[in-house]
Amino acid sequence: MIPNFPPLQSLRAFEAATRHLSYTRAAEELHLTHGAISHHIARLERELGGVRLFIREGHRMILTDAGQVFVLEVRQALQALAAAFENARARPTHADAARLINVSVLPSLAARWLLPRLFRFQAACPGIDVAVRPTASLATLDEHDGVDLAIRYGAGTWAGLKSEKLMKSFIFPVCSPSLLASNKLRIPGDLPAQVLLRNPRQKWRPWFAAAGINAPEPSQGAIYDDASLLLQAAAAGQGVALARSALVADDLASGRLVQLFDIRIEDDFSWHLAWREPLRCDRPAFESLRRWLLIESARDDLGV
Repeated sequence: MIPNFPPLQSLRAFEAATRHLSYTRAAEELHLTHGAISHHIARLERELGGVRLFIREGHRMILTDAGQVFVLEVRQALQALAAAFENARARPTHADAARLINVSVLPSLAARWLLPRLFRFQAACPGIDVAVRPTASLATLDEHDGVDLAIRYGAGTWAGLKSEKLMKSFIFPVCSPSLLASNKLRIPGDLPAQVLLRNPRQKWRPWFAAAGINAPEPSQGAIYDDASLLLQAAAAGQGVALARSALVADDLASGRLVQLFDIRIEDDFSWHLAWREPLRCDRPAFESLRRWLLIESARDDLGV
């Protein structure tokens, strides 16, 4: 059963208002009235138990800390819904299905690694269509879910599936350039005094141990189940995050995030390709995509 949540229009109104920081401009974008936007925001605040999402400073609307965190999650959810709609609308006929490959991948890896690079595969193999299905749920890769290939994060062994290592995962702390400039972060031992963002599946203690830091696991600070949201929060200057190499590569290259110190630890888990034999899709098309993914991971030099 899908749990109850606010109307989609309220979430869209909130997201638009955060981009414009103006109820009037958000109303113009969504073809609503100023009062309707205000009503949607008020409804969200009530359903969040009275949490304020905006405060007014003169003629300006300012996001609260709670609003800044909430919009990251809302924006990702709206993007996932839009992607699901586009995938459904673009679903091919049976005649086209042989050249289509359905790929299941975690939303964080889809957004931060696969999608920014997929144009290179499309340019090299224009006759092959790739349908990306971002989901945190494990695909069964059978006739029930229609997935042909999965990119999974784990030990690399899954019952009934073939698998191949795509790339290793290295872990290290990152923060925004502005946070680095405004704080004393000269040595690893300075970290425990900072705001450390948390992911329940990625503990700080192993990195502390590698850095020679005798400190307990952080017990305060924001928790993010999704690694992409964790890195967005770090880029917004909300604290220091532990990053996985594949997910943060583009942020480091663009300067949105900076790596702290030169200490990286190799994760126990890696990224793997997984599929089930016999294939449901066209074998040559599948092999083209598999080889491209392996070449692309080597291109980033993330598995060395």
